[in-house]
Amino acid sequence: MSLLGIGTSALLTAQGNLSTTSQNISNVNTEGYTRQRADQATRTPDYKGDMYFGTGVQITSVERVYDTFLASQVRTYTAQEAAQRSYLSYSQQVDDLLGSEDLGLSTGISEFFNSVNEVANDPTSIAARQLMLTRGELLANRFNTMDSQLTKLDEQVDYDITVAIDDINNLSKSIAELNSAITAATGAGGSPNDLLDKRDKLITDLSEIVSVNVIEQSNGTTNILIGNGQALVAGTKSMALTTVTDTSTSPPRLGIGYGDSSTNITSQLSGGTLGGALDFRDTIIDDVRAELDVLAQAVVEGFNAVHNNTTNIANGGQGSVDLDGNDGGDFFNPANITAATVSLAISDPRAIAASSKFDAATGTINISGPGNNENALALANLETDKTLVTIAPGVTRSLSEGYAVLVSDVATRTQQAEASQETQLALLQQTEQRFDAVGGVNLDEEAAQLIKFQQAYQAASQIIIVSNTIFDSLINAV
Repeated sequence: MSLLGIGTSALLTAQGNLSTTSQNISNVNTEGYTRQRADQATRTPDYKGDMYFGTGVQITSVERVYDTFLASQVRTYTAQEAAQRSYLSYSQQVDDLLGSEDLGLSTGISEFFNSVNEVANDPTSIAARQLMLTRGELLANRFNTMDSQLTKLDEQVDYDITVAIDDINNLSKSIAELNSAITAATGAGGSPNDLLDKRDKLITDLSEIVSVNVIEQSNGTTNILIGNGQALVAGTKSMALTTVTDTSTSPPRLGIGYGDSSTNITSQLSGGTLGGALDFRDTIIDDVRAELDVLAQAVVEGFNAVHNNTTNIANGGQGSVDLDGNDGGDFFNPANITAATVSLAISDPRAIAASSKFDAATGTINISGPGNNENALALANLETDKTLVTIAPGVTRSLSEGYAVLVSDVATRTQQAEASQETQLALLQQTEQRFDAVGGVNLDEEAAQLIKFQQAYQAASQIIIVSNTIFDSLINAV
């Protein structure tokens, strides 16, 4: 090859390097952009006589400076951090609900039993009896309200699931389309670096919603798996997820369906904001609702057992009568023993069975008068009765203790989620820094490269000038 050809190859190579460096500098703030590098090599030399002569240089490819392992780590930590962040956001709402003075049960339990003590202090007072009814109704309303708030959170999770599925479907469709474009560009001999960056950015965005398993294919495409190996993206095709109604839960909830048959794969998904929401729903909401139902049942059945004359005697009590001398009945509706349904069974303050039938003088069951306070005292003692709430066989607590343990449990889970989220965030940031150190754009480094390639371009230009001078000399010599 002539000297002019060698100079031209050097000029074009320097120009290609300058273009690549300029591309890096211009995209320093582009999210998801990976630094590019032009790989160059000598051209095939010419054999003349008994030796080889160089023919110049050429750019063989423009590659991304990309670490597959670090990219995988970024996706993993992205999914884990997003899951903890989502779980924490929901959990904090329940924590605030349980600890609220206006909505929580602690204040309601305390105020209700204070009113029972007021009746015990003055069993014939209609005002005290009316206050006890009002506080009992407020306690029931607090149970109802807390269950209603948990139901709204359940509905919020359902809504977030719907949004997440739409986002997953849009991202998977876009990834499949980029797979197709990358395959076409690669087949045409191109280097689709920008397309690869876009696809990796979409996969990272997808990881923030749900954990994924990425499998690179030899043809340049990427398969995306979720759950237990369900293909979300396979080559140039994507599989759309759907919402399904899970009627096995109470209340019915939304789940995630896969494939044409909408197979429920909800329990197989984890990670990302979707996984965090599902984990919160299956643990915090279900556990808190179950504990509230236990407390509600203990209040209804425990209070009625002392207030109702029939069950009072059957349980070894002293019997009970109201202000009119009638046998005491149920204070709470015995048919409604869940937090969502608990309600009062009486509305007349005179129907409160504050008195007992026990005659202390004779030791016999006789109506000693509807104005005594013995049954009201027994009702008031339920506040500290450590056998009122049965948590598990052989494990009992008082009503206040049972609620305090529930509040403490949710608070502990919330604190653990916060600590875990902070840990995952630190790991994610650390891994992102390592990834950026490899594939990110460093302006100082690129500036140095720019000067180097500029000098190479100028030197190549001199080769062209020398070649032209020699050619002119030859022409003039002729």
